[in-house]
Amino acid sequence: MTQPTELLISLSIEDSDQAELDELTRELRSEIEQLSIDSVDNVSKGEAPAGTKAVDWASIGNLTVTLAPTIIPPLFELLKSWVDRKPSTPVKIRIKVGKKTAQIEYDPTKTSAKELETLVRSLSKTVNK
Repeated sequence: MTQPTELLISLSIEDSDQAELDELTRELRSEIEQLSIDSVDNVSKGEAPAGTKAVDWASIGNLTVTLAPTIIPPLFELLKSWVDRKPSTPVKIRIKVGKKTAQIEYDPTKTSAKELETLVRSLSKTVNK
């Protein structure tokens, strides 16, 4: 039986405020949850102090996804599709599997769909090695 793989997805958007990044992270999480994954969790930097309602701003944009290795290609396709739907927003997605890290930097105003597809394919091969 194949062991589940844990991926760290870090989403960052130039010139965005924390509220916008939080909203986009929630959107992405909702879409990832539609895949046949084991779990998707927000990455937390720890508990808020007692009696506070503090938001963990440091964790916004960070998700941990646990899934079977066979689900990695569909996850990358989902990420590609999700980024494609952000017509004017440069997006960076960092994926970490064990000690391997890869990053997609995508600016819809400068990157063609074919270039993005090539990048995702290359990233998928890197992570699966």
